[in-house]
Amino acid sequence: MRKRDLDKLKKMLLLERQEIVERLLEIEHRSVEELSGMSGDSVDIATLEVSQKSLQKLGTRERNLLKKIDHALSKFETGDYGICELTGEPIPLPRLLARPVAQYTVEAKELLERQEKRYRDSDDLNDLGIDTSDLEN
Repeated sequence: MRKRDLDKLKKMLLLERQEIVERLLEIEHRSVEELSGMSGDSVDIATLEVSQKSLQKLGTRERNLLKKIDHALSKFETGDYGICELTGEPIPLPRLLARPVAQYTVEAKELLERQEKRYRDSDDLNDLGIDTSDLEN
């Protein structure tokens, strides 16, 4: 991959990281504000709990994306950015431009998702008491 493309992708990741950190700080600030303004009314408390859960879910999603961004940025340091973690093949530039945190080629990701679904379906059958030990993987 060309240095210019790598620089552009790294800049995209750094910008997205900065935006996420700012959003997380805003979420934290809003949460503290809501808690400090809480009254004793049960409707207010219920509304606040729903709001807090929504903020927590959003924060969790943002923190997970932040971890992926940090992982991608660390790969720049090792020279492994843009290399599929499953196959070792280069991840195509259009995929990285669309999803700079991509760890896999589309084909490798599809393979992983099929395997995950197979295991999940197998677990669902096991939960129903059906023995899946004889099923082909």
